[in-house]
Amino acid sequence: MKEYFSVLTWQDVFLAACLAYVITYIIRSFQRWIDRRVEKTFVVRSLDVPGVYEKCRELFPIEKITFQGKEFTRGMRVKVTTQHENIIEGELIGMNKMNLVCIRTNSQIIAHQLEKIQEIRSI
Repeated sequence: MKEYFSVLTWQDVFLAACLAYVITYIIRSFQRWIDRRVEKTFVVRSLDVPGVYEKCRELFPIEKITFQGKEFTRGMRVKVTTQHENIIEGELIGMNKMNLVCIRTNSQIIAHQLEKIQEIRSI
């Protein structure tokens, strides 16, 4: 077996390494192409709603938000208008130190940057 490897030059080894790289690249590209064509399936599972709400309260600990001279507290029903004219209606959960405001709607929990909010009104 040793005699088989002794006849290889450094050019043969380099060519084999390059060929292995090209084959690996082609295989991975093919796999990515197939993954794009296959539809992604989402698994819907019921969440522990009180547990999720408590986790959000931990992640957004600031209870009072002052916005344009008005004060909003945790639990208030608010209507938020973003800079992109999106309207979010829900319950204010809180804010964190990175100026992210968290709002719980009927179907989702949304965190939005305070700087990108145009208006907050209580409902």
